[in-house]
Amino acid sequence: MPHRTQVYGHRGAKAVAPENTLPAFAKAIEMGAAGIELDTQATADGHLIVLHDFRLERTTTGSGLLREQTLAQLQGVDAGIRFHESFAGTPIPTLEQLFDTVGDRCRVNVEIKNMDWDGGPEVEPLVEMMQRRKLHEQVIVSSFNPIALMKVRWADPSIALGLLYSHDLPLFLRRAWLGPLIAPEALHPHYTQIDAAYMAWARSQGHYVNTWTVNDPDEARRLAALGVDVIISDVPDVIMGAIGV
Repeated sequence: MPHRTQVYGHRGAKAVAPENTLPAFAKAIEMGAAGIELDTQATADGHLIVLHDFRLERTTTGSGLLREQTLAQLQGVDAGIRFHESFAGTPIPTLEQLFDTVGDRCRVNVEIKNMDWDGGPEVEPLVEMMQRRKLHEQVIVSSFNPIALMKVRWADPSIALGLLYSHDLPLFLRRAWLGPLIAPEALHPHYTQIDAAYMAWARSQGHYVNTWTVNDPDEARRLAALGVDVIISDVPDVIMGAIGV
């Protein structure tokens, strides 16, 4: 992880391209972002797909729960036209396709998107993919689901983890109290939770601090001055300009 503030594109550069699609990630890399953040979920037949919502309707022409669809059923779903007609025909990418496209051009924050009490079905195929593709130096795996992170830690202790949490979550997920059980390399709090005291505490625990979703230049400058390691933003070009990276 970096030792100075860097900027990651949130679901790619989602202000200028449809979120969590290959064009959005390409735009973020074009802008010079140090990394990209994305969400992954498993299909009904166990393939890892890049999509934020549990349901398909908001960002795609599909309908229903993603986890109830097979990869074949998702092949004809358009993930671009709801953003703008110029992106019509953009598919939902698989995580394999994402890594094929990105190569080693940037770091990747993969968020496991589920709240299952058993940690969900994403962990095993994700760990297998990271081991097969040797992604340990490039990828950090994050989640709001502490059980999913525990499963990753048990499956491969060398994978870097980031614990996501924020003040508007259920009480047991608002703070990093589960950190000692997971031993994450990074904490991923909402930016409104970060001040000088928070940074001092995080550093005393040996954690990096990666925060989301920061689109205001003044807020980005405040966070950079506090020493935050990564700022995740919908507008990575704007935030990079604001903090001079």
